[in-house]
Amino acid sequence: MDLEQISEILTRLEQHETRAARTLNMVPSENSMSALAKLPMLLDLHHRYFFNDGAEEEPWEFRGVQELSSLETELARPLLRELSGAEFVNVRALSGLNLMTLTLSALGGPPGSTVMLLSRAQGGHYATASVAARLGLKVCYATGPDAHTVDETQFAETLRAHQPGLVYIDQSNALFPLGVEQLARAVQREAPDALLHIDASHWMGLVLGRQLPNPLAEGAHSFGGSTHKTFPGPQKAIFATNRRDLFERFRATQQYMVSSHHFGATVSLALALLEFKHCRGEQYAAQVVLNTRRFGAALDRLGLELDGKERGFSAGHQLWIRTRASGVDAFTASQRLFDAGIRTNAYPSLPGIPEPVLRVGLNEPTYHGLMADDMEELAGLFVAAILQTQPTEQLAGRVAALRARYRFPYRFPSDDPKLLEQAMRLVRLALTQPVE
Repeated sequence: MDLEQISEILTRLEQHETRAARTLNMVPSENSMSALAKLPMLLDLHHRYFFNDGAEEEPWEFRGVQELSSLETELARPLLRELSGAEFVNVRALSGLNLMTLTLSALGGPPGSTVMLLSRAQGGHYATASVAARLGLKVCYATGPDAHTVDETQFAETLRAHQPGLVYIDQSNALFPLGVEQLARAVQREAPDALLHIDASHWMGLVLGRQLPNPLAEGAHSFGGSTHKTFPGPQKAIFATNRRDLFERFRATQQYMVSSHHFGATVSLALALLEFKHCRGEQYAAQVVLNTRRFGAALDRLGLELDGKERGFSAGHQLWIRTRASGVDAFTASQRLFDAGIRTNAYPSLPGIPEPVLRVGLNEPTYHGLMADDMEELAGLFVAAILQTQPTEQLAGRVAALRARYRFPYRFPSDDPKLLEQAMRLVRLALTQPVE
């Protein structure tokens, strides 16, 4: 590969960045994070192992980030403890699915033990049962009458009959969160030795931003999830609990199932948590919910069919749109939106819906700065793209103009002269690797 080929790759990356700056990403399971938070993944520290817990008296077999260890131990972890309300936290899982595997392994019991999962018909993650089976765990399910409800009688009867060691609730596809307090009471009553873990991947930014109840305060023994959906951070995951024994079990498992925990991404998480705390993270979380409901109502007025209308469309960041009722299948609608600069998620089978639908999220547009008053305009562009009532190039220009109005109000100002100078110096160091 010669320099010309390298240049071609860099050109393609530049083109992607340019296009991304003119689009609105509305995929619910994705979010942006600040350029400041991305910086650590460009630097030397991203290549280094960090096995220690940070205590200076510990022996250091890998010393690559010895002088930076406090960015995890004295910044990322304390910030997460504060925002999560948890006494014990772990930031070393690599992703939501990796965290799922770690949690089932650490808390699910030895092979042959029974774990209770949320049925996919109630929004459970597609992979949980398979991961549990690969760990040798037996599975029973919490089910319910609709996509967002667990049948309390069935839940109690299944707990009583199977006595699972772990109840793992993972709403991967949901418009409305389950009531953790009611689930916790049932677990305590019917299977008092069972642990209740809440996978809050999709809700993480709304939980840390105090828009949804904290699972620990509602009676869960632990919760966790990915940090790149409603939370605007890197693609990692966290585990939180108030019980030292569960923290120790998780940590012991993690040490043998995660070698490099991607220290650069861990420092990125620290910066994202710092921004969330000091740059109106709670206001962002509240705006996500408001924007989602406003956008749903605007689409409804324009004639699209949405699930959850009778309950206000959503309690979080997701909307489910049945475009077939408007004469356009979801995958065609998604392509038309893509051409107009709007990225969505065409989903083949959401709970309770016998057809492909659009799964849309307002988390990233909100993080970029869109407000409730923008939802009517965005809905108009959205419907025009699906129904092709305006030229695609014209719509793409209007989407770009909408995106360009905003400059990320929920992060540290990137145009601060001192911060910008330091950041550019780091970029130059990373690219040139000077020896003097």
